[in-house]
Amino acid sequence: MRLAAVTFLVYCAVRGVALFAKPEKVFGMFPQISFANDTEARAVALAYARAMADLIFACGMLAIGGNKGRLLSLIGVIFPMFVVNHLVDGIAHPPIIPVVAVNVVVLVLVVYEQAKGGTLGKWSYFLMQGGFGLLFLTEAPDLVQDPFDFATEGTNALYVGQKLGFAVGFILVMHAAMTAFDAPAGPLVAMLTVFAGMGKMSLADKVPLPTAALVAAACSFAIVAYDVVAMAAGKEKAHDGEKEKKNK
Repeated sequence: MRLAAVTFLVYCAVRGVALFAKPEKVFGMFPQISFANDTEARAVALAYARAMADLIFACGMLAIGGNKGRLLSLIGVIFPMFVVNHLVDGIAHPPIIPVVAVNVVVLVLVVYEQAKGGTLGKWSYFLMQGGFGLLFLTEAPDLVQDPFDFATEGTNALYVGQKLGFAVGFILVMHAAMTAFDAPAGPLVAMLTVFAGMGKMSLADKVPLPTAALVAAACSFAIVAYDVVAMAAGKEKAHDGEKEKKNK
């Protein structure tokens, strides 16, 4: 694995585990809300925090590369999340967006690719995660209200769900980037997506982001960028070497 891939895997694993262990950390992003008193906003925040933790960890699995990474992402992380959310905790997936059904179809195609070859699994995974990602980036109220019917207009529950839903959106776009591009390009585009998403939340939405998240993203991006530059320099050196051989 390239340095960029290893770095991205570690970044996603650390961020995912940290958020899963302490999902209440997302409360700090909404200092104006008293989550101790607003139980509905608290329920939405914790549910989205857990989804974010699982999805970013699943994104890290893609750094392993190829269809194996997609299988680990789906079977190892995403489907266990569905089991906990929908079967154990009873949170219904949005009926207008059959997320689970689409994931099942994509899993079948990924397994088919593993057995028969081709690229059906790759591009179906890319389209699913990219499509759902762009949808969540719109912050549509329905995305929050379908699983949480109490998140009506003007409530803290809806506001929290929309903002954390946006975060889910850019994590899913990261999945698409990691699927479309090999390392180190994939991790680079994914980390740029992180900064774009954080920038929007911080500058446009005025949502205070955790310092640890910013530091982790900055350090990871620096290492990934270094690997990109090193690869480019290596290719240039190899090209110059070939030219020298031809001149001789």
